[in-house]
Amino acid sequence: MEVEDGLAVVLSEFARTLVTDFPIKGILDHLVRRIVDILPVDAAGVSLITPTTHPRLIAGSDESAIRYEHLQTSLGEGPCLAAYETDRPISMPNLADDTRFPVFVRCALAEGLVAVFTFPLRNDDRCLGALDLYRRSAGALDAPDMATAQTLADVATAYLLNAEARMAKNEFVATVSHELRTPMTSIAGYVELLQDGKGGQLSSGQAAFVDAIGRNSDRLTALANDLLTVSGLEDPDSEHERVDLDLADVIDAARFVLQPLIAESRRTVTFETPADPVIVHGNPADLEAMVVNLMTNALKFTQNDGWVSCELLQVAGTARIEVRDNGLGIPREEQRDLFTRFFRSSTAQEHAIQGTGLGLTIVDSIVQHHGGDISVVSDHLEGSTFTVSLPLAQGSWASDR
Repeated sequence: MEVEDGLAVVLSEFARTLVTDFPIKGILDHLVRRIVDILPVDAAGVSLITPTTHPRLIAGSDESAIRYEHLQTSLGEGPCLAAYETDRPISMPNLADDTRFPVFVRCALAEGLVAVFTFPLRNDDRCLGALDLYRRSAGALDAPDMATAQTLADVATAYLLNAEARMAKNEFVATVSHELRTPMTSIAGYVELLQDGKGGQLSSGQAAFVDAIGRNSDRLTALANDLLTVSGLEDPDSEHERVDLDLADVIDAARFVLQPLIAESRRTVTFETPADPVIVHGNPADLEAMVVNLMTNALKFTQNDGWVSCELLQVAGTARIEVRDNGLGIPREEQRDLFTRFFRSSTAQEHAIQGTGLGLTIVDSIVQHHGGDISVVSDHLEGSTFTVSLPLAQGSWASDR
């Protein structure tokens, strides 16, 4: 593929992801691998730098790129730091002939590295770090290749700045949500005391007012909890330990959580799981939350005497969860916004269905973090089918039926 065509494809890919919540490392790992595809280099890496720190690797195209980046980090010397400090590209087409970074050159040659080209991650008067391109053979990059590399460095910068703004917003939301939960817990406690008659006998009118306070307190608490969940899923430093697990166990756990809601519902609710295990690599709590949110959503949008089902399948090397209902459905023209934060469909508004507008956002984020995808088939008043597809854990394909 010509460099110009490759650059156009990469820019198109990143234009679509710039405003998404995809993890920073995953996006930049993809970028450096694509750089190796379209430029005459063997490896590529991205490191962040601040005035008080050495380079910190955040993306590498392969193991060799990670070694080369860590080499500069451990030495505190090399083109990565120089590009950051000067805000200019550094070209080293033959390390053996270059005298600017003697310690780095000696160690790099011992690693089999022969040429390095580094480009600053620059934005106005600020530099965030550098994009490093590595070759195991001598030779300069021509002017078009150098320009392409700097363009891709600028793409990485734009994504980092966007992600930085998102993280600042998430931190603010998380802080506010934490602060909300304390007074809401207190309000809920006093509501319960009043309902139990601890403040004296309530008249029927007073009891109705207290019940209204309780309902709205519960709504605000649910909103705060959902905001904290979204912030936690989008925080790259938050820990979500993953293990190999059977999705049937996840669905059983979700069914237990949902049992009180199902018991008070006048809907037929069914769960189907296969006899053989369906093993994925994931976080049990996150995957349980995904199923709970999908089922809760289906129950809310299905009228009394309707039905809701959750089925686990293993199809073509993929784990599939299908949540179906014969409820109110979703107008087709609104479906593209379903996973947007705080989106409330016209159906929800028309029927005064309560919710935070974050449930499907949480589901979408969990699915993305597990390398899967989610789709919906629906229409107004014709029910809905949400399908989540997740990759099977390595070694479990042999049990595919």
